[in-house]
Amino acid sequence: MTLFQCCGITLELHPTFLLLPLLVTAQGWADYPEYHLKGVAIELFAFVLVYICLVLHEFGHALTARRLGIPVRRIVLLPIGGMALMESIPRSPRAELLITAAGPLVNFAIAGICYLLLGKWPANAYEVAAPTLHWVKIGNFLLVANVYLGCFNLLPVFPMDGGRVLRALLAFKFDYLHATRWALYVARAVALVGIVAAIWYGLFLLAALFLFILYVGKREYEQLLMEEAQMLPENEIPPLL
Repeated sequence: MTLFQCCGITLELHPTFLLLPLLVTAQGWADYPEYHLKGVAIELFAFVLVYICLVLHEFGHALTARRLGIPVRRIVLLPIGGMALMESIPRSPRAELLITAAGPLVNFAIAGICYLLLGKWPANAYEVAAPTLHWVKIGNFLLVANVYLGCFNLLPVFPMDGGRVLRALLAFKFDYLHATRWALYVARAVALVGIVAAIWYGLFLLAALFLFILYVGKREYEQLLMEEAQMLPENEIPPLL
């Protein structure tokens, strides 16, 4: 489903994305047993704010990639976030570092602007929400949400941004196929810790998110393996993970 086009890049919704507003609505309804509609409005408002920030995050990746000569024509929004679909993998570690860093930097820039406007960090960041259209409450929410988004994306779990940064650093020493393989090894270790912690605290959706990210990373490695198998000697081709 196409939403709009900006700078020659089409923003699309994956069909599974539509499940997320339904879950958010149900959560808002359950969290406010005496004021169901208010709860739904609060949760949907926060959801829209977060996804606006995610779209800006992905445009950071996409516009930086185009600046470096890598075409990007589509950004797809998924329940787990967004994906800027580049037509080729940047084969320069420097280029991949710049493209990858652009996304979290957008989030940190938004957080920095909110901090300058507010003049302080919220007293209790864990309870920050956006219950009204008051600009301070919105600013607090955007400040905390963007710090969390930027930091979470920098976890070294390939193919998240942190995992891609790790691959780019490894690619200064190894070829891209082996750099991707080592990045996936690290991703599995970090994701395992994340899954155990998420289950311990009852955050089952977060645990499922880590599992899905690992699945996507494995698929990307398999695709890269198919593309590069013809260019490597047979004894240098690593096996499937």
